[in-house]
Amino acid sequence: MRDLIPILKALNYSRTAPLLFVLQIALTFMILVNAAYMALHKHSLLSRPSGLDEQHTFYVLTNLPSEATARGADIDQDLQAISNLSGVTSASVTSGIPLTGWGRFLEVATQADSEYDTFSGYYGGDNSLLETMGLELIAGEGFSQTPLFAETDGFRIATEIIITQALAQALYPDDWRQVVGQTIYINKRPQQVRGVVKTLQAAWSFWAVVEHSVLAPVIETSEYVYYLVRTEPGQQAEVMAQTIDYLMRRHGRKVEELQTFEQVKQQSYQAEYSASMTLLWVVVCLSLVTALGVFGQARFAVTRRRRQIGIRRALGAQKEHIVGYFMLENALLTVLGIGLGCIAAMLLNVQFSNWFELAVVPVEFLVIGGACMLLLGQAATLAPAFRAASVSPAITTRLGELR
Repeated sequence: MRDLIPILKALNYSRTAPLLFVLQIALTFMILVNAAYMALHKHSLLSRPSGLDEQHTFYVLTNLPSEATARGADIDQDLQAISNLSGVTSASVTSGIPLTGWGRFLEVATQADSEYDTFSGYYGGDNSLLETMGLELIAGEGFSQTPLFAETDGFRIATEIIITQALAQALYPDDWRQVVGQTIYINKRPQQVRGVVKTLQAAWSFWAVVEHSVLAPVIETSEYVYYLVRTEPGQQAEVMAQTIDYLMRRHGRKVEELQTFEQVKQQSYQAEYSASMTLLWVVVCLSLVTALGVFGQARFAVTRRRRQIGIRRALGAQKEHIVGYFMLENALLTVLGIGLGCIAAMLLNVQFSNWFELAVVPVEFLVIGGACMLLLGQAATLAPAFRAASVSPAITTRLGELR
């Protein structure tokens, strides 16, 4: 630290270049921290669980060409046939598939005379729907009544429901387990909560309440139905082929959609994935540009001070002292730039939070970002610092006056 005073005097003697360097570090740090945080936030959306057994589940959307009164029997026949296929763990009919972008949302309230407390996605189906989705029941119990039938909008006739933990916490924030056995109001219709499942996402990944879902034992017999199928490990492709073969042997049947749930999730989060990768590349490229800028600034400082370095070498300074001098100088400027960058990053993040409803960058994220920026600056200064240490003391006799 004995070089601290000479460094401060040297920086004070020539203020413009150090000031520009500090501003560059501050601006870069501000952008890097916010870009890195947004990239990780986007990436975290990709890994959050949907609630389903994602690797072993697929769905098929098919038509029911029979009369409305006969569709219930057709559904029972289809489910019986698909369930008997080799490799099938469970099969169900459902009114919608999570994350496909198509579904119904409901208004949910705890009081009959209130407008609504929150919103939720909706899934109607048979009593095997929880098993087929692979949902984890964490409170209460599953459906006990025989499923009801409705041509559309099954939530209008449901009397008992199962909801997700996130929805229960929104309705009863003090103790979400109180919701079991309670009557809540779905689009102003009273329905009793029989159980709570840990996670089940709604149809829209971008929805603010995507974790809010309601399940009801109501089979919808509209012209098109979704069959959800859960398979044994390694059997999915074979079961999908057998399901299509079975449906195509039924008179008048068509298959509108056939997808694994992994494909559904990949398509649903495609925008978040693209944004995440773009931001990560911004972080990488900006880090590279910053490292080159630090390298250039340090190299310029070494070139400009060659006679000063030669004099110090002639007075007995060792090579490691010269290296330490430039490393310390870079560290001082970088820390000052990080300090200014922290203030700017927080101000920018507040604006992002207001505009895009993003979470505030955690303090530890700023600390880690600052440490990374400091290490980047030190790494970029190493080569010019060793170049300075190689300056011969004889250089003092060949160069002009000391500046």
